[in-house]
Amino acid sequence: MSRVTLPRRHRARAAILGFLVGVPVLSSCSGPVSGAVPKCGAVERVALIAQSVPTTSYVPCISALQPGWSSTDLHTQNGGARFTLSSDRSPDHPVHVVLTPSCSIGTATPIAPRTPGGRTYLSLNSIDPRYAGTMYDVFPGGCVSYRFDFERGAHIPLMAQLQSIVGFVPRPQLRLDVQRKLGVRLDP
Repeated sequence: MSRVTLPRRHRARAAILGFLVGVPVLSSCSGPVSGAVPKCGAVERVALIAQSVPTTSYVPCISALQPGWSSTDLHTQNGGARFTLSSDRSPDHPVHVVLTPSCSIGTATPIAPRTPGGRTYLSLNSIDPRYAGTMYDVFPGGCVSYRFDFERGAHIPLMAQLQSIVGFVPRPQLRLDVQRKLGVRLDP
């Protein structure tokens, strides 16, 4: 099969349509989607994330970036997706956000859940001089991990902002949005 090259503004839509109907349109379907911030309202990009882990009941996305935060480097491939979040109050220490079908939380401590029917855990590697570790959102068919490393003191607002930045689209809602906006069916 030959590769189709499209203008940048059409790549995400073509990639998601190809992904949804099983036709590989662009090599970027299994690699980086450059410059793409996976905002919750961006149906094409969120659907790419959903198709990378077809079992996941929730798809992570950016609800709203807080002042001083940015999101970059969305990568999708079969079996997972990842992107980074960076804060100007924690330069050189981006948060790595990764969606996988499952994860091993080890001895992580349960905290307040962020999704209906899901569980959220926190595992700390250190608390001083830096507050570093991994937070996990676990739900049927998927897990989102967040590796963070913040300066002690600044970590309290940064953790609160991180939790408000990353939101979730339930897969049934995304399925309806994809059908309505793109006229194709998101499986499963």
